[in-house]
Amino acid sequence: MAAKKRGIPKKKAVSRKQTNQRKSQKPVIFNELKKILVGIAILVSVCLTVAMIADIFFQPGRIEKKEAIPQKADKPKIKPIQEGISQAKPKKPVTGLKGKPEETIKYEVFEDIDQTIIVKPMPPEKDHIPKIAIIIDDIGYDKKTALALCDLNPDITFSVLPFSPFGKYISEKLHKKGSQLMLHLPMEPVEYPSVNPGPGAILSSMSPDILLDQLRKNIQDVPHIVGVNNHMGSKLTTQSDQMNQIFTILKMDNLFFIDSRTAPKSQGQASARLLKIKFAHRDVFLDNIQDTVYITGQFKELLDLAKRHGSAIGIGHPYKATLETLLKELPKLKNKVEIVRASSLTAIPD
Repeated sequence: MAAKKRGIPKKKAVSRKQTNQRKSQKPVIFNELKKILVGIAILVSVCLTVAMIADIFFQPGRIEKKEAIPQKADKPKIKPIQEGISQAKPKKPVTGLKGKPEETIKYEVFEDIDQTIIVKPMPPEKDHIPKIAIIIDDIGYDKKTALALCDLNPDITFSVLPFSPFGKYISEKLHKKGSQLMLHLPMEPVEYPSVNPGPGAILSSMSPDILLDQLRKNIQDVPHIVGVNNHMGSKLTTQSDQMNQIFTILKMDNLFFIDSRTAPKSQGQASARLLKIKFAHRDVFLDNIQDTVYITGQFKELLDLAKRHGSAIGIGHPYKATLETLLKELPKLKNKVEIVRASSLTAIPD
C-alpha cells in the first residue's frame, strides 16, 4: 500500500510536467504561425507592387499613346498640309524613299475664317505710299522654295514652324540673306484632336506652367525671330486667359504678334492692348487655292486694301504656284506700292 501511495504522487507529477510543456509550446507555435502569416502578407504586397509597376510601364495602351506623340521632329514621317488650303487639282500620294505613300496630317480648313475688313488709320499725306507686308507661313519643310521666295524680295517675312525638319537650317540661311523671321506658333484648332496642329502645339487643356514651358521651347527652337503669328488656333486664340499668358512671354522677349485671324472671336488684339505689345492683323490669305489665277486675284485684293487703308498684310505659303505668281507680280509694284517687313506694320493697339 505504501508503494502504491508513493506511486500515485509520482504519476501525478509527470502529468503536470507534460501539461506545462504543452502550455509552453502553444506560444511558440502561435509565434511561428504569426511569422508565416506576416511573411505571406509581405510577399503578397511585393507581388502587388511589382504588378502595378509592370502595369504602368508595360501596359500596351500606354505605349501606343506615347508612340503617338512625336518626340523628335528632325526625322518626321509626315509632312503637314498647310492651313486653310484647298487643292486646285488632286495630287498623287507623296511617296517616300521606299515607294510607300506618306501619311499626311489633315490640317484645319478655315470654313469660319474671319473675313472682316479691318479699317486702319490713314498715314500722313507725305507718307501715303501704300505698304504691304508679305508673310510666308509654314517654313521648315521645303528648303528650295523658301530660299527662292527670299530671292524675290529681301523684305518678304518668313514664319517658321518649331521642330520642323529644316527649320533651323532655313532660318539661318534666311537670316544671312537679311530676311525677317517669325515663329509660326502651332495652336489648338476647334477640330482638335482629329486635326493636329503639329509639334509644339499650345493646347487649351494645358496648365499655365506647361503652356508657358512649351511656348519657351518653341521660341528657343527657331533662331533670330522678332515676332510670332499663329498656326491654326481657331480655338485657342478665342481663350483670353491663354492668350494673356502667351503675350506675357512675348512681351518679356520683345516679340510682336500678328493674328492670322483663323477665328472671328480671336482675343489677340485685346491681349495685345492689355499687355501693350505690338500687334497687327492678317488682311488676305493669298493661296487658299493653289492656282496662279486665284493667287493673282488675291494679290490684287491685297493691293486694293493697301491703297484704301494705307497698308495691308498678306499671308502665303511656300508653294510653287505662290512663287510663280509673286515672281510675275512683284516687279509691277515698283514706285507704286512698297513691300515692307511685317514688323513695320505692327503697333500697340489703342
